[in-house]
Amino acid sequence: QRSIDPMGLQRGVLTRILYPAPEPSYSVDSFPGELVWVPKKSSLDGDAPGFGVDSVPCLLLKYPYSRFLVLFFHSNAEDLGRCYSFCQQLRDKFQVHVLAVEYPGYGVCPGVATGKSVTENALSALHFATQSLSWPLDSIKIFGRSIGTGPAIKLASLFRFAGVILVTPFLSIAELFRDRVGPLSKLVEEWYPNGDLVGKVGSPVLIIHGKSDDMIAYRHAESLFDRISTRKLLVSPPNMAHNTNLMNDLSFLVMPATHFFSLPDYIFQDLRVPSWALRRPSSWALPLLDLDELRVKRCLGGAGLGGRFDTNFDCCGPGPALQKAWLGVESCCSKAVVDLHEAQDTSQVGFDVGTLPCGLQGDPLPWHEDPAQPIAVSMPLSGPKAKDYQEEVVCRAPRGREEPRSISM
Repeated sequence: QRSIDPMGLQRGVLTRILYPAPEPSYSVDSFPGELVWVPKKSSLDGDAPGFGVDSVPCLLLKYPYSRFLVLFFHSNAEDLGRCYSFCQQLRDKFQVHVLAVEYPGYGVCPGVATGKSVTENALSALHFATQSLSWPLDSIKIFGRSIGTGPAIKLASLFRFAGVILVTPFLSIAELFRDRVGPLSKLVEEWYPNGDLVGKVGSPVLIIHGKSDDMIAYRHAESLFDRISTRKLLVSPPNMAHNTNLMNDLSFLVMPATHFFSLPDYIFQDLRVPSWALRRPSSWALPLLDLDELRVKRCLGGAGLGGRFDTNFDCCGPGPALQKAWLGVESCCSKAVVDLHEAQDTSQVGFDVGTLPCGLQGDPLPWHEDPAQPIAVSMPLSGPKAKDYQEEVVCRAPRGREEPRSISM
């Protein structure tokens, strides 16, 4: 009899609850010139990937001579096709480049969505932006919505970016389930411990969470906001629900982000996309080697060449290493087999079916350069909507100078 892995079964249930992938709304031929294929195991120099390298489909919408690139993580009830219009508006209203990342099992992206596999796609996209597009971290902003705030906070806890935007974020998977099933949430495997990671974020953070959200409670945003130790702004429109169109009201996203991040901004260098990124992975250059000289090393150390041909090795699970893989015959790393192995090892809660710039008046504050040392200066927005905005500037006072006190405006 075949034994059942309880953790694998639990992951399967979590995937179906947290990542209920819709029917694909686009194909590999959609969005010509904008659908890019980001290698998962790309080389550090940004060269064209070799044979045997998996790829992540991403949308890349360019804006001429923009300084900032926004790395966007969509919600769980949409794929790149369904969020295309929003990404266009994001690009046009803020005049930024937008790189939207697809999740495994969504659209034309193979695989199964889990916390680990989604984070891998996120890291691959960031690597592509910094290495292949040569875009610096201090000109990249991270944007996550709903389930997309999981990978967004993960990246922001590891790297310092130009800014982070979190729309309807959540504390953790366990806290999401606790709102629904109470104590049974302790049995859920934790994929996104956002509450623990957000304190490590060193970038300015804008949180947007409507008080009418009935899918992710507003308390999640309040708790995350309290744990952030850098410059931050919380926007909480009373009439905004979970799936409200952020572009319907300028006070939801456009005005807060424009002022908080001082958008737009420009440089004299335009973004250049390598030609191989616009070609489907099947057209990436294949090595001119005989099959018996080829060995694919994937999932553990990336694509590699050399050595003798192995008939079996660990690659998403045991199986024939290469059965005429480039002729379309299923190999151990083909989509169908990868899906099978991941479904066995992993397994989606359907959560998605003006302000002031940083700084005080007067002399510049040199300690703003290091926002990691928290001293809160509250700067709420004046006017009738002030109660819906909470901003704190966190900075470190220099020696011999009095720490700034709370300022109300």
